[in-house]
Amino acid sequence: MFKLHNINDNEDIYQRCLLITGQCEGSNRQDTFVQVDTTNESGIETFPSHHWPLCKGWFKCLVLLTPGKNIVKLSTDDGKHTTELSLTHIPLTNAPPLHLAIMVAKDSPLLVDCPPNKLGFIFSAHSDLSAVVAKMRMAACMWQALTAEEMRAAGLGRRAFRLEDEWGSNTLSERGFRSPQSNKAMGSTIKVHIVRTEKTVAELRDANIAQQNEKGRDRDGLHRIFSNALKAHGAPFQSHCRPVVAGLILDSAFDQQQNMILGHAALGAHNPDGLSLGIFGSHLTYSWPRFLEEVPACLLDTTLPGDTVGNDNGECATNWEACAIGQGAFLHEVGHAFSAPHTTGIMARGYSRDWTKCFLSIVAYSEHLKRKDEIPITNQTSHLCHWDLEDMLRFFNLPHFQLPSDTPRSSACPTAILDDDTDPGRLIVRCEAGIASAKLNGDDVETAPISNPTKELALDVNELEQKMKYKKKPLELRILSMNGKHTNFPVWSLLSSRTYIPIHGTGIRLLKKGVSRPETYDNDWPWVVMLKKRNRKGSMSRAYKIDVRVGCALDGAEVYFEDGTKIPCGPRGEHGADPDMGGHQARKIKIPRNVEIAKVLVAHHEGSTLSGLRLVLSNGKAIGALNKNGSNSTITPLVPDDGHKIVGFYGNSGEFGLCSEFGIITAPRDVEIPDSVYDMPELQNLPKNGNERGHRSKKRKVSRSNYDSGTEGNGSSSEDRDEGYDCESDADEF
Repeated sequence: MFKLHNINDNEDIYQRCLLITGQCEGSNRQDTFVQVDTTNESGIETFPSHHWPLCKGWFKCLVLLTPGKNIVKLSTDDGKHTTELSLTHIPLTNAPPLHLAIMVAKDSPLLVDCPPNKLGFIFSAHSDLSAVVAKMRMAACMWQALTAEEMRAAGLGRRAFRLEDEWGSNTLSERGFRSPQSNKAMGSTIKVHIVRTEKTVAELRDANIAQQNEKGRDRDGLHRIFSNALKAHGAPFQSHCRPVVAGLILDSAFDQQQNMILGHAALGAHNPDGLSLGIFGSHLTYSWPRFLEEVPACLLDTTLPGDTVGNDNGECATNWEACAIGQGAFLHEVGHAFSAPHTTGIMARGYSRDWTKCFLSIVAYSEHLKRKDEIPITNQTSHLCHWDLEDMLRFFNLPHFQLPSDTPRSSACPTAILDDDTDPGRLIVRCEAGIASAKLNGDDVETAPISNPTKELALDVNELEQKMKYKKKPLELRILSMNGKHTNFPVWSLLSSRTYIPIHGTGIRLLKKGVSRPETYDNDWPWVVMLKKRNRKGSMSRAYKIDVRVGCALDGAEVYFEDGTKIPCGPRGEHGADPDMGGHQARKIKIPRNVEIAKVLVAHHEGSTLSGLRLVLSNGKAIGALNKNGSNSTITPLVPDDGHKIVGFYGNSGEFGLCSEFGIITAPRDVEIPDSVYDMPELQNLPKNGNERGHRSKKRKVSRSNYDSGTEGNGSSSEDRDEGYDCESDADEF
């Protein structure tokens, strides 16, 4: 009894080549096969019978469809089990195709590398131009079937690129291939353009443009030569046509003396406004199938290629491995042409050992790896030959992959906001295109199925903050949209952008007020310093002195505690070795018991770092320099709200340690703050302890992530420069 896993009766199929997977539950043998017969509604054969391995009841097979109704019959070799499918093939002739092209030198012999074991009785069987054309057609069909199945499995619908058609000899079947003069061999087939270049064979095989030559002076040259040949060829390869092309270089060859594959490059580039091209050499085409009936044999051929052909990347130890590398690596370059970067799966060489698993239920021994993987290949078999979801979404939004049922999709990027109107608060991500996936530092976040994506994702702020306590690096939320775009949101930055800090389980909110420049950079150091801290004995120590560090600009401040330690309002060093703070106008002010910091004055100039800082105590004493420079200087008072008192400072320190942000943290005056608050990582300025606190080298505008784990370092008090309380002459009272 047949059970099909990826297809239903009466489906509409839009691509020519279809991959079917399933089981025959009554067959447990390892060496049997499934026969595939295809007819039209009248019972007339539309494609010859072909066989596919059936291993312990599991099978995979490729089916080539013709436009209109196709009756596909599957049967076991003993005839005991059969099933039929009615499938309607609807070619999407209005969609732009993937063009197939073979570039030949102007003096090309029109032959490719071929080991003796593949030549057989007919010298040109696998090595002449007609054989290569047939192999390229079949490879493109396999690419198409694999891509459509990957899309379907991901929930994006069975979709793939279209292949350009022409009227000609049908080489997709062994029967047609062997009878080119037969009328039955003529029909609508996949067009392969033969493109001449003005370069000679010798010029194409110049070692300086061989991509695998580490000493080559122009290793990208073959891509440029192929592009120029296509443009010179004319339609449909002009830039205004925006073609996407899979290009095979016919005149590649292995040079035994140099031990190098010449005339070959694996390169791909996407140009949305012009020609997009992925190229590959012909040096492995000897191992590719020419027609559908030959696919299983080529993917299971353990014959050793020998010394006359190149062992590409050292992975082509058998003919089947050469086939996997050749077809898979070429598809990788076509992926680049369709805009895919290096991600995972196929775009990370996942095809090298697992190509066969996409098409068959059995695999052959790998001479390269000296192993044979377990069989049968089932739905649960893990392998790496997949399209990454991000790649599929890129394809999904190209016109080459559109289906008639598709509706226009928004190109907008997702946005994230904090919703403080609920308890607990929520971090809400909205995306008009739909959210395909979400990850927190690489861990999946549950979202709606991709087949029916949600446009909004809400994350519990309490849960995010709990995660941040136990992470050694800042949390980052990565959203992949259905339009193929991904956006990274630094969770620390989003939460720290709030004007309050919730103290969970208490109902207390600490408020924030500050002054900052318009943007921050990824080498900024975010900090928080509270006016209490836990000492080594576990009890609380209060801040009794503050050193305000002002030079030509605001360097920051240093907070001294009664346990003999100090913490800078600025960058920390490793293991407590904090960098020296500048500030030729630095002054210290003592905070007696029962005296509070009443307000803070911050001087700043528009668009630049902060220029000065002044602290005013509740007893009227004040100290600090504001660096007023005429009318372009602004002095902002930071004063607690009614019923609140200042309990700490926060900010950012940017280039050269100068403050780009300085603010106050306040708490309700009539509420006792639990000591546990001062243990919160987000309320501490923690040193590195030898571990990098995020990326701090490249300078670019970003939203800041916030605080990370570490331990507090000791700091000995330097000689006091000033203990007075006289107001600076350039300070105004507010």
